[in-house]
Amino acid sequence: MFRHLLALTGCIGLALAPTTAQAWEPGDDWKDSHCRTTRDKGRNRVEVCQAIYDGNKVYLGAYWDDGSEVVGPCYTSGPRIEYKGMSKAEALSWVKTYCP
Repeated sequence: MFRHLLALTGCIGLALAPTTAQAWEPGDDWKDSHCRTTRDKGRNRVEVCQAIYDGNKVYLGAYWDDGSEVVGPCYTSGPRIEYKGMSKAEALSWVKTYCP
């Protein structure tokens, strides 16, 4: 009986242990109305999203089916864009093309 109580106490402790929350980033909550589908130069499908966050700053997100992406602000004085699956030059090209 003591072992069962100890095991139960351990499970409750794990359930109540604090978890580290991931930081929210613009783009974590794109709405359907923010996004449209287009094609890149290689004819690959790309979901391009734009929305205003942080008051009045426009953010861009571009997502490919292979997992490549570009996410970040459209203004140049802010934090750098995040990208994967492409070069920085390619990522900046997407920002320049799709940001107002």
